[in-house]
Amino acid sequence: MKAPETDRRRSRTRPAAQEPARPKTPLRKLMRVASVACGIQFGWALQLSLLTPYVQELGIPHAFASVIWLCGPLSGFFVQPLVGHMSDRCTSRFGRRRPFIVAGATLIVVSVLIVGHSADIGWLFGDRGESKVGAIAAFVVGFWLLDVANNTTQGPCRALLGDLTDEESIEEQ
Repeated sequence: MKAPETDRRRSRTRPAAQEPARPKTPLRKLMRVASVACGIQFGWALQLSLLTPYVQELGIPHAFASVIWLCGPLSGFFVQPLVGHMSDRCTSRFGRRRPFIVAGATLIVVSVLIVGHSADIGWLFGDRGESKVGAIAAFVVGFWLLDVANNTTQGPCRALLGDLTDEESIEEQ
């Protein structure tokens, strides 16, 4: 059996294993990713500011508007953990988070168009006169899709910012 001193000498001569240094993330790149978060907040603000007046214009009873507001918390409860789990395990060549951000952003555009044109969509479905059942259905579907899209984009966007940053990886410009 070898003396403990020789083992110590050997351990001293071996180079210490170091983690490879992460490349610095340019501040401009972080600002671009953060601008996606700004767009998501715009989507939430759009919902908050337009829901009640547009609901009243379509003739949805005020009590039913409260039920529509449940779409956000319910979709967030299910969508964000699911999308977060899927984006953590994504092996796309575009990265783990970017496919979900692009899919969510596309869905945001579609849902805003549905909400904004719900009266026209209702007219296409036969709404004439006082009854606006088609417009109400289009609005509710568009509003729910906007909630799902915002939640789909928000989780991966925040995770991407976390992936790109740590205290030592930000490059000042």
